[in-house]
Amino acid sequence: MPKAIIVGGGIAGLASGIAFAKAGWDITALERARSIEPMGAALSLWPNACAAMASLGILGAVTAAAAPIRRMLLATQDGAPILSRPLPDTALLATRTALQNALLVALGPERLRLGYEVGDVAPGRVTLVSGEVFTSDLVVDAGGIRAPSNSDALPAYSGYGGVLALSGRVAGLGLEGVAAEYWGSHQRFGVFELPDNRRYWFLMRTQPEAAPMPDWAACAAAAEGWPLAVSEAIAATAPDALIPFVVHAKPPPKTLCAPGIIRVGDAAHAMEPNLGQGACQGLEDAAALQAIAAAVAPAQVAALYERLRLKRARMFVRESALGRLGAHGPRPVQFLMRTALRAIPTALSEPRLRATHTMPDYAARVA
Repeated sequence: MPKAIIVGGGIAGLASGIAFAKAGWDITALERARSIEPMGAALSLWPNACAAMASLGILGAVTAAAAPIRRMLLATQDGAPILSRPLPDTALLATRTALQNALLVALGPERLRLGYEVGDVAPGRVTLVSGEVFTSDLVVDAGGIRAPSNSDALPAYSGYGGVLALSGRVAGLGLEGVAAEYWGSHQRFGVFELPDNRRYWFLMRTQPEAAPMPDWAACAAAAEGWPLAVSEAIAATAPDALIPFVVHAKPPPKTLCAPGIIRVGDAAHAMEPNLGQGACQGLEDAAALQAIAAAVAPAQVAALYERLRLKRARMFVRESALGRLGAHGPRPVQFLMRTALRAIPTALSEPRLRATHTMPDYAARVA
C-alpha cells in the first residue's frame, strides 16, 4: 500500500488526506495545533466545490449544516445591481467549522496527528522540529500561504483588509438564498445567509497593512446608507464576534509541485478572496488527487496533478486579483469595471460563470 504524509490539517490538508485514503493509500496527516478548535467565519462553496465534496463523500454532511446559495448579487453601495445571476446548481454557505467537522469525520481521527510541528519537508521525508522523521512515497504540503516547501514567492499585502463575522438570529426577513456583495469606493460589504436566519458578513476597505481594524461601532457607522441587509446583520452581531483580517496573496504559481512534494490549497495557489474560491480550489485539488492516486503509480501522481490542475489554479489566482479593482482600484478603474460588468450580455457572461463553477471531470481526464 503506498503511503502519503500530509503536512497541515486545514481544509486542503484534511480533504487531501480523505482523497488518498479513498484511493487506497496509507495516510498520516500532521498538524501543529494540539487540538482542532472552531475557527474562522464562513465559506462560499460554489458548485465546483460541491462537486468536489460529493466525490470526497462529505457533501451530505456539509449540506445539512449549511444554507443554499440560489443567486449571486453584485451591487453598488445604494443597492443598484451590477451583476445578478441565479445558480441552478448546488451551492452552499457553510461555516468553516461545519466544513472542518465534516472533513475530520470523513478522514478519521486515527489518521490525524495533533501537536506535530513540521520543521522540514523533503522528497519522501518530513522532519519534525523535535527531530522525529516520517517517510512516505509522497509528501503533500498543505501548510498554507507560508508553506515550508514554497518559499520562492513571498506573500504580498494586497492593499485591503477589514473584519468578518457570524451574526446571531436576524430580526428581519431571510435573504432567500441571495449571496450579496455591495461595492462602494474603497469599501465593500458582503452579506450571506446562514441557517436559522443568521448571517455571515464582512467589511473590506482599502487601508495600510498596519491600520487598526474597525470595531463594531465603526462597522455600524460605515453601514449607514447601505442596503438594509448590511445593518441588520451588524445589529445582530455581538461586538466581540468580529474577526480582523488583512489580505495577502501570491502571484499565479509556476508549478504546483517540488521534487517529491505536491502542494495543495494556499500552499499551492494562495489567492485573494474576490471570487470566493480559496477553499473551493483546495477541495478541487483533493478531488483531482483522488482520481489520480487511484489510477496511476505513486511516482506518476505529481506530474499528472500538475498537468490537470496548474492552468485552472493559475486562472483563479489571476482573476481573483483582478476582482479587487471594482472596489479597491483607482476610481476611474472602479467605474470602468462596473460599467463593463453591467454591459456584458448574459449570453457571454453565463458560459464563463458556468466554466468557473464547473469542476472538470478529473477521473475522465485520468482515464
